[in-house]
Amino acid sequence: MSRRSQLVLGFFAFLIVLLVAAKLRYPGRAPISLPAAICSADLWLRTYESARLRLIEPCTAVPGRVVSVHPFNTDGDVHIALVPDDRTVLNLVNAIHGRRMLIAEIVCDHPPIDPHATSACAGFHSDLAIPKVGDRVRITGAYVIDTGFGWAEIHPISRIELLP
Repeated sequence: MSRRSQLVLGFFAFLIVLLVAAKLRYPGRAPISLPAAICSADLWLRTYESARLRLIEPCTAVPGRVVSVHPFNTDGDVHIALVPDDRTVLNLVNAIHGRRMLIAEIVCDHPPIDPHATSACAGFHSDLAIPKVGDRVRITGAYVIDTGFGWAEIHPISRIELLP
């Protein structure tokens, strides 16, 4: 085998080891499985384009610190970026594209601007309190993969608890 072939093979072996190590560090799994009754299944009826969300765990809870809140999205949802206490809830896409944050969404917080989303929120308004940046919270809801982005999310959120 030539020296060049050895270098190329070594480079690819290094990339594979790096990818495996990253996947082990960010496996993307729900921290706990809670009884389905704790999460509101009715919120799926209010989730715009729910077919894009691949359900991994129907009900889980993720504690962490809120690092950003985007309160006015065109689909009526509030997006909360959370640095989770347990990084195993993140997958590799969260780690790279999502800057090691977990997105969580309150559905139907405000009337949607997007005309395609209005039917999902018709006659419904979430009563969840929006946390502030810096708050420590436990977010309970469905753990999903957003297939449009590839990252893990809590969507829809059933409950938000402030933690000390």
